[in-house]
Amino acid sequence: MLILRRLPVILFIGLVLPTATLAGTRATQADVNQKVAALEDREAIRQLLIDYGRTLDARDFAGFAELFAADAVYAGGGPGGAAHGPQAIRQMLENTFKANPSGVSGPNFHLFFNAVTDLDGDTATSTSKGAFVIQSADTRPDLLILATYHDKLVRENGRWKFSRREVLSDIPAPVRPAAR
Repeated sequence: MLILRRLPVILFIGLVLPTATLAGTRATQADVNQKVAALEDREAIRQLLIDYGRTLDARDFAGFAELFAADAVYAGGGPGGAAHGPQAIRQMLENTFKANPSGVSGPNFHLFFNAVTDLDGDTATSTSKGAFVIQSADTRPDLLILATYHDKLVRENGRWKFSRREVLSDIPAPVRPAAR
């Protein structure tokens, strides 16, 4: 008996809501598909930004290189200017971490926030902030670097990758003298 009383509500939900409007206009399946695709692209790009920090924190330089398109440019992430191509980018980051110019030891982590992404088909641009946090001598978290990232992104073989990543230092890392 209860189901019969709720039948009109169930029919309304099943028949009327699928034809509901979005932003005052009737949404077509193509509109919905386009919006879902944009959300999926934004999520994939968000994951790319997170994977950048995750691979660096794990010192997974091979995984790091895979985040970059075949003709990618990485500028500002280390000494010597820009690196071109995934393998050169990998080598530059390996060398930077090996040289350890800031004298970082112990746990350290990359954090990313405030990403703004503009999609344009199979390309996109993004600007975000990043922080590099280390453990201080008294074991408290210590902000070592604050940076702004300007990215050009491309969908390559179905995956979003960096085609250009420019790192601008807002608060640069201190250069500590090498231990003798």
